Amino acid sequence: MTASDGSAHDGYAHLTSRRRTLITLSLLACAFLAMLDGTVVGTALPRIVEQIGGSGSGSGSGSDSWYVWLVTAYLLTSSISVPVYGRFSDLYGRRRLLLSGLALFLAGSLACSLAGSMEALIVCRAGQGLGAGALLTLGMALIRDLNPPSRTEGLIRMQTAMGTMLVLGLVGGPIVGGLLADHAGWRWAFWLNLPIGLTAAVVLVLVLPDRRPAVVPSGRLDVAGVLLLTAGLSLTLTGLSLKGTPADGHTPPWTDPTVAGCLLGGLALLALLVPVERRASVPVLPLRLFRHRAYSALLTGGFFFQAAAMPVGILLPLYFQYVRGHSATTSGLLLLPLMLGMALSNRLTSAALLRSGHVKPVLLTGAGLLTAGTAAFFALDTATPTPLICGWLLIAGLGTGPAMGGITIATQNSVPAADMGTATAGSALAKQIGGTFGLACAQSLMGRHGADAASSAPVIGSTVAWGGAVAGVLALAAVFAMRDITIPTPSGRGGALSPSPRPSPPTAARTAPRVRRPDL
Repeated sequence: MTASDGSAHDGYAHLTSRRRTLITLSLLACAFLAMLDGTVVGTALPRIVEQIGGSGSGSGSGSDSWYVWLVTAYLLTSSISVPVYGRFSDLYGRRRLLLSGLALFLAGSLACSLAGSMEALIVCRAGQGLGAGALLTLGMALIRDLNPPSRTEGLIRMQTAMGTMLVLGLVGGPIVGGLLADHAGWRWAFWLNLPIGLTAAVVLVLVLPDRRPAVVPSGRLDVAGVLLLTAGLSLTLTGLSLKGTPADGHTPPWTDPTVAGCLLGGLALLALLVPVERRASVPVLPLRLFRHRAYSALLTGGFFFQAAAMPVGILLPLYFQYVRGHSATTSGLLLLPLMLGMALSNRLTSAALLRSGHVKPVLLTGAGLLTAGTAAFFALDTATPTPLICGWLLIAGLGTGPAMGGITIATQNSVPAADMGTATAGSALAKQIGGTFGLACAQSLMGRHGADAASSAPVIGSTVAWGGAVAGVLALAAVFAMRDITIPTPSGRGGALSPSPRPSPPTAARTAPRVRRPDL
């Protein structure tokens, strides 16, 4: 049998520098669209609800309901499609899946821009999310394909660029969305995607090689697994979203029939997925990956990293605006230390991982900084000096960096190379669910203090501190329990972790016949 690893890199090894740069820029553009879309559209939501929220039959449900479902529709489809895209890219190649996802995202963006009612916009937003699931996940996997361990400097630069784009998306997205909604119309929040996405699509079609695995799966498509996975994740994320999004002026309790029903139903379906995947010849969720202790620990760590970090960026603007009386623009600028810390730490994390070859010390340091930075908000009050708050934000940002590129790099190196797309998708999904869970818990804590919680400095501070400290300690425990992962480095200090065979020589890989894989 010819191992799929054998052709893992030869399709890209002979790319010229110019072609490699064009491909990389296009992949970064795809990832940037996925990062930017949520923040740009989020700022325009009030204007959208104001202009078309009263049309159709649902106007009586209130603007809060429209907010919930506009956000939830995109969150659901973009999240549940991530593991499917990741797994299928390992089995059938990434190029066609990425282009299909990009086409679906752009078609959804165009449909959203033309929507005349909230019902239509929600449906189009869900379709847009189905495509968005491919952009960041497959973009990151392809960047890893283009920059194997032998191209360490290239991968460090790419992780730095990804971190910078995340910061630009989080900071610049709301500003761009506000400007578009106020001066050009909210529909431009969706039209903005078209020129960027179409340019990236043309470059990828013309320049990106169509590299497929050297072996083809022989079993039947795991339809039951796909259905159970998507349904289980949909219900779970819906429950968390409803819990974390106040409606009609209050946050529903965990015992609310809708919230509890969605969560219990989703968890039950995910439990049923386990025996189905054990019997599947080509499982959509290979359970054998979870036998890699490091992989399971990294997913758990990524979940709690994001759960600790999410309330900081969501709740601190409330403090700056409602407690300190700053404008929305000023509150965004005051979050720059958090973003600066994230960008700087992401750069340092990637460099440290790929130059030392050791994962555990870097992730432990990040989890410790995140725990300390968020726990400091126990001392937040109405008179806390702004420079001190910015210092806490900087520490929290420095601790969040490893959850960006660092955990992704470590996850990709914790499993066989043939499963890299699945591992990348699993890491992204775990962080997405972790952030949603963290926000739901934060809203639950805030809801205990009534309608005035958003204007209370002690409530905001204790919510950020409790959520960040508890989740940060759990992230520390998850990383501490894992075995250290060694990553291959040019100097040879890191060892190869993957238990799969070393790649075959390029010539042998190119000339070997495609064979069918009897068991995955």
